[in-house]
Amino acid sequence: MPLTYSVQEDRLLLTLSGGLTIFQAAERKPELLHALTLAQTHVVLDLSGVDELDTAGIQLLLLLRRELANSGRQLEIGAYSPAVLAALDLLQLHERFSPAVEAE
Repeated sequence: MPLTYSVQEDRLLLTLSGGLTIFQAAERKPELLHALTLAQTHVVLDLSGVDELDTAGIQLLLLLRRELANSGRQLEIGAYSPAVLAALDLLQLHERFSPAVEAE
């Protein structure tokens, strides 16, 4: 699952694709935390390419959100895949990531 990122003015766009399960979460954690060392105040996370998500992946997303909040920065989920929406729905975590999320 590749992680790509780009910087646009005061925004950092992170794009995840593939699976984000216990098997990939350990690999993605250092990459995501390294991307947060960039000085942007607003981070947009694109999850539209994530085809599988389990509780380990959810924990990683919660860690990302917490680390950004602790440093006074903001996380916005720019796009969701059906797999991400299903996991957020199952765990009732929609409001943790965005109050505007609606299950399809």
